[in-house]
Amino acid sequence: MKNPNPFVAAATDPTLDAFGRRYPIELKNIKFNSHFSRETHCFTATVYFDGQAVMKVENDGNGGSHNFYPVHGQSKESFKIMFDEACDSAYESLGDDTREEYKSLLINNPYAESTALEFVVTDVLNEHLCLKDMRKLLKSKVAVFDEGDGKIYQYSCKPTEENLTFLKKETAAEQCVFLNDIPEHEAMVYWRRAEG
Repeated sequence: MKNPNPFVAAATDPTLDAFGRRYPIELKNIKFNSHFSRETHCFTATVYFDGQAVMKVENDGNGGSHNFYPVHGQSKESFKIMFDEACDSAYESLGDDTREEYKSLLINNPYAESTALEFVVTDVLNEHLCLKDMRKLLKSKVAVFDEGDGKIYQYSCKPTEENLTFLKKETAAEQCVFLNDIPEHEAMVYWRRAEG
């Protein structure tokens, strides 16, 4: 049965805003299919640049590049201009560490800007999927980030006040951060920091 209330992170999602947007583009209308995601994510989405829908993006999940195409009613000329602007902006938004890590793809590559756009779209999609997974877990279980080993541990109990109080007494609370107890954007920081 299809989920009647699928998660779609809005452009103004307060958690992602507070977590800190790193790129000039946003994704809306995300439809993700984990079943068909093999080598890459299988998804479709609308790309927004400066608050305006500029193109659609999709990937069939079989390891190929993302496909970009115009939004409904957009001319070929407008799409080309928007695509080039989004590529340039994505390339400029990459941090030095990312440029160094992907140097072989970005240096002396005539398609470096479109490669950068693919990287940014994938990273933005990963943020949305990460937030979705975190929200799902925090609704049903207690999650604890251990400062000692940098891992998140889950307790298979509802995150009620009573269960949280009990677990805080039973754990080394000084090195544990209970993610159910802190604002969502702070929990997202720990979630992204976690190892394994």
